[in-house]
Amino acid sequence: MASPYRIFIPLIQFILDIFTIVFLFCYFLKLQYDGTIKISLLLESHYKALLLFILSWYFISVKTGLYELSRSYFFKVLKKVFFQILFFSIIIFAVSGLKSKYLFSNNISVLFVIYLFIIVFLIHVSIIFYKNQKLSKAVFIDWNNNTINVVRYFSDVKKLINCGEFVDIPKRDNQYKYNFNELESFIKQNGIQILFFSLNGKLGKETEDAMIKLADKDFLVYIIPDSSYDFYRNLTLDYYGTTPIYSFKKHSNLWNKFFKRTFDIVLSFLFTIFILSWLIPLFSLIIKLTSKGPIFYTQERIGLNSKPFQIIKFRSMYINAEHSGPKLSSDYDPRITPIGKIMRKYRIDELPQFINVLKGDMSIVGPRPERKYFINKISKIDPSYNKLHTVKPGITSLGQVYFGYAETVEEMAQRLKYDLLYLQNDNFFFDLKIIYLTAIVVIQGKGK
Repeated sequence: MASPYRIFIPLIQFILDIFTIVFLFCYFLKLQYDGTIKISLLLESHYKALLLFILSWYFISVKTGLYELSRSYFFKVLKKVFFQILFFSIIIFAVSGLKSKYLFSNNISVLFVIYLFIIVFLIHVSIIFYKNQKLSKAVFIDWNNNTINVVRYFSDVKKLINCGEFVDIPKRDNQYKYNFNELESFIKQNGIQILFFSLNGKLGKETEDAMIKLADKDFLVYIIPDSSYDFYRNLTLDYYGTTPIYSFKKHSNLWNKFFKRTFDIVLSFLFTIFILSWLIPLFSLIIKLTSKGPIFYTQERIGLNSKPFQIIKFRSMYINAEHSGPKLSSDYDPRITPIGKIMRKYRIDELPQFINVLKGDMSIVGPRPERKYFINKISKIDPSYNKLHTVKPGITSLGQVYFGYAETVEEMAQRLKYDLLYLQNDNFFFDLKIIYLTAIVVIQGKGK
């Protein structure tokens, strides 16, 4: 865990980035006019462009997550800064081209972008290095099913010194108690900065109340929720007088849905016209020559609002492959044809699903649609699977990118956490990221 003052790091980064933009703007503006005009006069003529650059930088950073507080690695920062500069460069060239008098020539604009990329990247990498050198001392109090995940998280990034491990809880008359006076003494003696408390653990309600009081001290208190608290994310807090009331309200981002559906239709239409138009005849011939049976394989899957639909795929298995009942595929599945193995490796068999997208049964990005037979089995392991039916299933998904195909129901349940994470972060730009990651998977042939 980084310093307790880590919340100021994004602000510092933003201020440094804006200072860099302003400095480079003035420098290259002076260079554009060969230093013959005073910078004050140049700014007087072009200050609106500078303000537009600053505003654009901020709004682009919201979408790229440039200033989000999260685990940061060298290549992750490189990626964020790259996309930030890429989108920002569009603004630079557009503004320069639209002004009647040159803001920047094309050559100057290119230099502006290159210098900005280098300096911003160095700023963010330097701050990462600084954050990684700062360690905080922490204590974990109590235990629930999410605590170990938090411990592993900080153990992996090596940013946390856990002085207390899981602090011992003495038993008295079969009741779990804790002496908070001793805890405060331990905190002071060891210079503890952070205290993690696990809700719904072994300690009672009075312990939770004491934890709230500890939050007024000079150290940070983090609450680790139990899975039983997940439903609070779907509730809205209202006040009736001074009484807080949680209420169920369905939140929907109409603009996000509009962009998502528009993008689905446009991309699927273009893909059908320019790719499927020649790909279908080609693979129709290959499939017919290599095995008996139809070219396409249709199967009932469960979609939005638990409604069934017929999914369309290139046939990759021999006919009557499931005569003994539904089965999941595996790496060495004898039911898959030779050409089917190649199609699955590069996910070519799933490309006809763009027709499902045009029909409205699916989206390009969304949880993988499954058969009712397997849904019933997964739901017994994790009932939260039914949440996936609140959105359209997709050709690709976060689970497919990071987990891949599942060979067992247990693996399907493990992949579920990625799809649930997608539901929490469902937005158009997140979809674009998943599509990009899917393209990498396809190019590398990591399907099966």
